[in-house]
Amino acid sequence: MGFLMGAYGKLMTGKLVRDIQFQMIGIQSRLRRVTREIGDRTKMYEAQERNMKNTMQMQMQYTLFGYAQAQGLPAMNPAMGMSGLGMFGQQCMGMANFGAFNSTQIQQYSAMQQMVQMQFAQAQSMWQNMFEMQKQADLQALKDLEDSLQIEKDNLESRLKIAQQEYEAYKQEEKADAKGLVPEYTGQA
Repeated sequence: MGFLMGAYGKLMTGKLVRDIQFQMIGIQSRLRRVTREIGDRTKMYEAQERNMKNTMQMQMQYTLFGYAQAQGLPAMNPAMGMSGLGMFGQQCMGMANFGAFNSTQIQQYSAMQQMVQMQFAQAQSMWQNMFEMQKQADLQALKDLEDSLQIEKDNLESRLKIAQQEYEAYKQEEKADAKGLVPEYTGQA
């Protein structure tokens, strides 16, 4: 009777092992898709944030450029970036030393530059906070799903180990009881 119980137990636990392995494949596939989706959305938000920063920086540069032109200061290409603005300021200072501009113009430009940079920093901080809040709200559901799938995967791994141990135990029981079914012949030399 032990042989039959061992054989039946081995059969059923073998089926359980395969069922759990099949479930694991599905969970792992879903987990990979969710993880990839989180990564893709994170990259999208980072690209949007970079684009917004670049746009804001160009707006700041054009504002300073427009102010400089309105004050009669020499023209500067806003596409030169912030380093260009620094060079522009140095140019103006150098020209002021030669009397091309009065110190009032230079001070006004410097004050305008500081004000625009401060407004840029405030706007940049506000946009970063907005992007972070939007990213967290959008990704929270995916992160929760990812956590849930990871817990389910861990649970299945535990169940799989137990089922494999039971399978081995039934296999050993079947093997041990099979020896008892072999007839013993007496009188063999």
